Amino acid sequence: MKIKIAFVEDNNLFYQSLKLLLLESEEFDIVGMFSNAESLIKDFPYILPEIVLIDINLPGMSGVEAVSVIKKDYPETKLIILTVLEDDDNVFNSLKAGADGYLLKKDSLEKITEKILLIKEGGAPITSSIAKKIIDYFKSENDRNNYLEINTLTPRELEVLNHISNGLLNKEIADKLFLSIDAIKKIAQSIYEKLQVRNRSEAIKKYLNNKK
Repeated sequence: MKIKIAFVEDNNLFYQSLKLLLLESEEFDIVGMFSNAESLIKDFPYILPEIVLIDINLPGMSGVEAVSVIKKDYPETKLIILTVLEDDDNVFNSLKAGADGYLLKKDSLEKITEKILLIKEGGAPITSSIAKKIIDYFKSENDRNNYLEINTLTPRELEVLNHISNGLLNKEIADKLFLSIDAIKKIAQSIYEKLQVRNRSEAIKKYLNNKK
């Protein structure tokens, strides 16, 4: 069965070129072409597309706003941003609004078609450079979280964690700090809770990542 797809695109030349390629693939049934988001939303109950390709810069309601509105009423519909815009604000605002993919018009039409077909396999159609932005964002977010967690440790906990990362056993740490083994175990448990880890190896990994 063909996939029902609709477009919201005010560049007719681009639309016609992509339309021809999608029809050639014989995978899609094009059920609507709209130059603004309001028209799509009005006709949505009558055409019920499975996939919508939508630009961001549109007359009237923006593509990002439209994604948010449509997702509330039709959460199963796959909404893919197709735009020339690749700045962080538009990328992340689109994803937060509920977009299921983000493709750039600068990609070849063949590549865009190939990415759209990923939907059939449960994939997310995202241009490679946009995917890298997303990965970099979450990596930096993770680094910030690690830094904040390490900073919640007391000086004594940091001292114990440093010894743990150097491979010392609880007894060896206790001897160095003139504390009981039970006291070291209690401090270690507090460290694990604050760093949200389960054991020594996870604590060491987070500690060393923070020091990079």
